[in-house]
This record gives sequence, C-alpha cells and structure tokens, in this order.
Amino acid sequence: MEHVDFVAIGCGPYNLGLMALSEATSLTGVCFEERNDFKWHEGMLLESATMQTHYLYDLVTLADPTNRHSYLNYLKQNGRLQTFIVQESPTIPRMEFNRYLQTIAASLDTIKFSHRVTDVRPASDGFLVTVETPDGETVLAARHVVVGTGAEPLIPDAFQDVVHTSSYRMKRSRLLETDRIVVIGSGQSAAEVYLDLLTQSDKTRQRIDWVTRSDVFESLESGKLGEEIFSLPYVDYFNQLPYAEREQLGKAFERFRNGVNPETLQAIYALLYHRTADGTEQATNLYTQIEIERISHEKAYIIEGTQQHTGRSFTGKYDAVVAATGYRPRIPTWVERFEIEWEADLQWRVNSRYQIKTKTTLAGSLFTHTNLEHSHGPAATNLGMAVYRNAIMLNEMMGETVFDVAAQQTFTSF
Repeated sequence: MEHVDFVAIGCGPYNLGLMALSEATSLTGVCFEERNDFKWHEGMLLESATMQTHYLYDLVTLADPTNRHSYLNYLKQNGRLQTFIVQESPTIPRMEFNRYLQTIAASLDTIKFSHRVTDVRPASDGFLVTVETPDGETVLAARHVVVGTGAEPLIPDAFQDVVHTSSYRMKRSRLLETDRIVVIGSGQSAAEVYLDLLTQSDKTRQRIDWVTRSDVFESLESGKLGEEIFSLPYVDYFNQLPYAEREQLGKAFERFRNGVNPETLQAIYALLYHRTADGTEQATNLYTQIEIERISHEKAYIIEGTQQHTGRSFTGKYDAVVAATGYRPRIPTWVERFEIEWEADLQWRVNSRYQIKTKTTLAGSLFTHTNLEHSHGPAATNLGMAVYRNAIMLNEMMGETVFDVAAQQTFTSF
C-alpha cells in the first residue's frame, strides 16, 4: 500500500495551489481529480471577462514570491511579460488566468486526473483513501486529507429547465437564437451574462431583461480599507466569533459576495446609453426588488414573482431563462462516517487552521477548502486568501513554519 503525507481531493484552484506550494516542503502528497483535465468555471470564460482580483493573487505569490509556479513566471515562460507590463493593468483576462491554471496543472505530476475518491476512512496513523482509477480501484494511506470538492450549481426547485450561468458559454449560441431572454439573479456572473447577451443581441428583434431581488444593482466594494477584510487578521477575528455573530456579519457582507465590478456596471450603462442614442426604445428592462417564486416551462417560460416592498405581482414571458442563482458546497458522502461537529445544517465547525472539528480524536487532520464561508467569512472564496490557507495547512502538516504568512499585517485593527 502506498503511503503519503497528504491526499488532496478535487483539483480546483485551491488544491492546485496547495500542490504547487507543497514543492517547497519535504511533504509527499497527491491530488485526485475525477475529471480528465483541469476545468475552472468554463461556462463563464467570456472573451471580455477579467479577474476581480489583482494578478499577484495567483497560486503561490503571497506565500512564496520566488515559486516557479507564479503568474509572472508563467507570463515570462510564454513570452507575454513585456506586453503585460506595457498594458498597465493589475487585472487580467479570465481566459488567460485559466490558461495559467491549466499550464500549472499539466506540469505537476502529483495531480492525477480521471481518479475519483470514493471513500475516506479513519485509520490508526491517519486515513485510508479509496480511489477509482482508469486501471481499477486502489487504496492509499495518508496522514492528512484536504477536502477541495468545490461547489455545485444551486437552482431552486421551482425553476424549471433553466440555464445556469455555470453552463452559459456552452449554451450561448442557442440562447441567442431566441427572441426573449431574461437573466435572473445579482452579482458578477449575472452582470457579465446580461452584458454579453445585450452586446450580441439584435435590438430590433430581441429583448434582454435582467431581474434581481436585490434593492439595487450593487457595486463591488472597492475601497482599500474595506478590502482589508480579505486578510489573515480579519479571518482569524471572524473565525473566533460565535456562530450567531458570524451569521449576522455574513448577511452584512452580501455586497462583497454579490457586488458587481464597477467597470462591468459602467460598461452596461454605456452600452444602454449608446443603444438608445438614435431615439429608439431600448429592448431591455431591468427590474430590482423582485423575488422570483416560480418558473414554469411549456411552449414558453412563465416567471412569477412578487415586488418585495409593494407586494405587487410580477409576471414575465420568455423564450429562455439564465439563472445566476449561485452555488452550494459539494460535501462528500463519506464524511458521514466521521463524527463531525456541525454548527448548523451542513455547516461544519472549522478552526483557524482549516481543520474540520470532530467529536472524536483523529490521528491526522481533515483539512478543508470547501464550505468555509460560515466559518471564515467572505475571504473563504478569495483566490489570494487561498494561498495563505494553503500555507497554513502545509505548516501544520510539517509541524513547523515553512511559510511565514503570519507577519502579513493590516492597517485596520480587528
């Protein structure tokens, strides 16, 4: 039986960063991914889309700036560093960041694609991990396990046969063949889909609407001091709060999760303005404060909802519906065998070291990247903070400080 220091389950950006960063340690580890290659939000890899984070928020830089898997080194190796510097923007195309991730994934022999973890069991010296491989089933012994199973599209049961933003790019051409399209939801994905559809639509034939239950189309927080909630001091502060306080703060931070990049909102407004410059009526409606309760589909989609403040009924008829309704954590079924401490329904207790807490003592650590918003706040889904998270996990596995990330301070005291 093969023995390793850790097994990472799922290869998204978080565990990919873990494997890249772990090269600077003496740890032996392997990452298993059931898909046959690296995929990251492929449904939202739009030509005009940019990252919402700074280019230095890559897989490794915040913990190990000299690491060969940095984004800057990727640009150098691909002959794009000079042009990147000249274009003078701290944000980068989402498609290029995806290519960067794919390149790093292909370069690491510790990542095994087409390998599906089917079970994890506690053992006297850690865990036994069962894996389905192209050659059959195998079992590994691992001291630690890192859960990185990501999230899956969340579509309300009352929404029939809609297109989720996670598959938008693959279904875009079919959507644009229809005459009446509505985007439901708020946040960056909804805004990007609305802008993309509006840009490519024929305003003499097609109607593109956008409906959200939010009070306004909220802009993403861009104040520098406000962004300090994406820091280790704030994450530690948040994690130590009682659950009720964290839950309340989570609601207050909706704009950090559902806010739209100001540049995207500006592009939408400019497009609407230019499309109406000739005096024609705009072939679009934007609705706020509408709670959509039901979507039925026969020959057309009928959406039904309520204006949240007036109680007025809302009804719309469309040929296609795109739902930007978010995601929910994908929690493996094998966790049921562990006596996990749950703070609430499907919300496990996680300490400041990203270890899932259990009622019984385990020989190794069960770390997680998945399902952290309730325990670590809005930084849980931030790419840059994932680098710190990986550094903390690896330090824990090593039993010493390999990556000194604790020294990173903020101007705000928490």
